[in-house]
Amino acid sequence: MQNRINDQPAFILHRRDYQDSSLILDLFSQDFGRLSVLVKGAKKRRDVASFQICNRLSVGWTGHSELKILTHIDSHQLSLPAEYYPSIFYINELLLYLLPKHEEQVLLFQLYQNLLIELTHQNVQLEAVLRNFEIELLTELGYMPDLNFDSNSGLVMQDEQRYGFDEISGLIPANVEVINSFTSYELKAINNRQFESVDILRAAKRLMRQIIHINLQGRTLQSRKFYQQMKKK
Repeated sequence: MQNRINDQPAFILHRRDYQDSSLILDLFSQDFGRLSVLVKGAKKRRDVASFQICNRLSVGWTGHSELKILTHIDSHQLSLPAEYYPSIFYINELLLYLLPKHEEQVLLFQLYQNLLIELTHQNVQLEAVLRNFEIELLTELGYMPDLNFDSNSGLVMQDEQRYGFDEISGLIPANVEVINSFTSYELKAINNRQFESVDILRAAKRLMRQIIHINLQGRTLQSRKFYQQMKKK
């Protein structure tokens, strides 16, 4: 990676304290993918409000090591309704865990930016928006199984057959009794992003959770735990 970068479009995925007054930002940048930068004295700066998620940034950094040093930042706040923030925390955590560091992800960056812009509008179909992004993310990273074919036989899925998701094989025939199995109709609708039906959205959520769980490799999504705790209150 180059020693000095200027005017790079980016978003903050996560921030954490460093020493007394500094921050480490996990960024998703347009041309350099996911990376971490140190902001020295961040909490004492006048532009401390820039270091928040959902700000569209133009940043610069320097350094040869894994942790870069922030050299400048300009920000434009995207005004999202407060009720969408838990979903953004969830998406950001997925990107933190699934994106490799320092690898260009221009398409995913644009999809993420489009997602945030879409969520600035009231009354979007949030579940459909999230499922679409999950599918795009998993597809771009090579984790999304082909929803048109039986992974065992390689044949097109049969209309009367149910299918389960296997972490090694992909989608394979399953009995009705198998928990979290799917009809071929559900899988075709998910594949075509036909999320008008509540039942299809529920099936898509179950499927995405299974695929994401496998690819998290044992890591727990703190955003999901937080959301579940909030629902109990």
